[in-house]
Amino acid sequence: MCTLCGWAKAFSLGKGGLPTRRDFVVAGVAAAGTAVTGASARAAGLRHHKADFVFTNGVVYTVNPRQAWAEAVAVAGNTIVYVGENAGVTSYVGSRTRVIDLRGRMLLPGFVEGHIHPFAGAAIVRGVDLQYDSLDETLEALRAYAKTNQDRVVRGFGWRYNAFPPTGPRKEELDAIWPDRPAFLTAVDGHSAWVNSKALQIAAITKATQDPVPGFSYFERDRQTREPTGYLVEVPAMVQVLKVSEPITLDAVAAGLAQWLPRAAAAGITAVFDAGIIVTPEEAAFGHYADLENRGMLPFRVVGCHYHNDPKVDPIPIIAALRQKYHTELVRASVLKLNIDGGDPQYTAAMLEPYSDKPDTRGELLLAPDLLKKIVREADRAGIDLHCHSFGDRATRVTLDAIEEAVIVNGPRDRRHALAHLVYVNNDDIPRFAKLGIIAQFSAQWSVPDASWSAVTKVRWGARADRMYPCGAIARSGARIALGTDWPAAAYHSTYKPLDAIEVATTRRPLGKTDGAALPPAEERINLAQALHANTLGAAYQLRLDQETGSIETGKRADLVVLDQNLFRITPHEIHYVTVAMTMMNGRFTHGPSGV
Repeated sequence: MCTLCGWAKAFSLGKGGLPTRRDFVVAGVAAAGTAVTGASARAAGLRHHKADFVFTNGVVYTVNPRQAWAEAVAVAGNTIVYVGENAGVTSYVGSRTRVIDLRGRMLLPGFVEGHIHPFAGAAIVRGVDLQYDSLDETLEALRAYAKTNQDRVVRGFGWRYNAFPPTGPRKEELDAIWPDRPAFLTAVDGHSAWVNSKALQIAAITKATQDPVPGFSYFERDRQTREPTGYLVEVPAMVQVLKVSEPITLDAVAAGLAQWLPRAAAAGITAVFDAGIIVTPEEAAFGHYADLENRGMLPFRVVGCHYHNDPKVDPIPIIAALRQKYHTELVRASVLKLNIDGGDPQYTAAMLEPYSDKPDTRGELLLAPDLLKKIVREADRAGIDLHCHSFGDRATRVTLDAIEEAVIVNGPRDRRHALAHLVYVNNDDIPRFAKLGIIAQFSAQWSVPDASWSAVTKVRWGARADRMYPCGAIARSGARIALGTDWPAAAYHSTYKPLDAIEVATTRRPLGKTDGAALPPAEERINLAQALHANTLGAAYQLRLDQETGSIETGKRADLVVLDQNLFRITPHEIHYVTVAMTMMNGRFTHGPSGV
């Protein structure tokens, strides 16, 4: 049975998928005070205490199938102690209780980002914004930036592949603007960079330089001279240049992170999976997260990973050590991240069939199938959850094969393995997610017919581009799905806002577009209840936080978000316009009006 279909029945939604007044009140009365496994003790310990905060007169959508709707919520310390009617919450109000009249606004569980890069994003999203559709626009923005910027190293982010030929951008275009300073500009997906001659010179990259991972991560060469063109493909090549031209310091990254954290809170984010730190030593990054927690400055829960991309290194001891060292209330290092392939713009997404515009390649696997099986088997045996970057259908198939073998060899256990992105999945593999208990993690906001899709992906993949992001099919199969924006990485438009992804998940159209074609096939859209679940409890399950957060239930942590409109009462194309009025994480406000 489809899990989400069961949820729809449990929600007892009224006509048109919206709650009736009777549904709203009866559901709240029937389950008010109901505790969940793992949270009962917390709720019992606080049941007779007065609340620190009481939310009343709201449209409370709990994402709890036993009690979908309520009017009021009480919070004591960092714990939810009541969910139900307005009348029932009055006993929790004491002389020091702060009562917040929602005045009909919507209260949701805080958003859980199932795949995002706070640390790497803080380092990458610097300098000039280059999210333009043509080379002329991009160069115009660079020339304007050159007039005011005097940094030793020129930085930028967001250039789009559809503005360049398949061989990528060239150094000469940057040399004309910055002949004497290194320039390092990161692509919108974070998987490539555009550099000038000075940057290549400082890093000693010449035509004799060996590619970091031949066939996967490389320095694009001029077909005539074999000299590097200034197009760096995939992270190993990018890091090889960046670490010399501008060594990344923890202080610099921490400063960028400090600027972004309030924005994340303002977007309603209360928990994240940091899907790869990359830019600094992982120990230092996790230590910084823990320091922010100790100082009361971390606005969300963090589940992090060891990002493995070197076939010569055994990752199991590394993540085992991190998992043992970092396991606080808000900061955990518990997941092994594997990059199986790359992306379609660079021809590094691993496909079962050749690329339409380059029939001599199907893309390379970063980890050979036998090595992948060994790593997966050993990680699974050690109880370590896997999170696998998988763009192409061949990458997905070999990863499913590896996990299936591990399940057979290691036997039953509570597994939370996830495959991320799933841009193109062969139809034969869709049922395997539910069968193996694998979580399908999508960056739903990518699933639009934008300029990158029409000018790059359709050229690379042909008819396959009309069958991308099978979110609906995997959900219908009964598998669990989770959402995460992958910020700052994107196919076309970079965003960290969950509401952006939730809207596109339900429309498969660019944000705010009420007309025009949706990304085919239309049946891959999911409904609003499914999208909200995927960005709250679904992602919390992926991160093993589902007994603590992801839904509004007594005994769970008070991770909450207040929206200025009821998402079920507006058209899907208005969702991204909705304002996050307040965000609470672990019982304290991380975003909201002063004086609350």
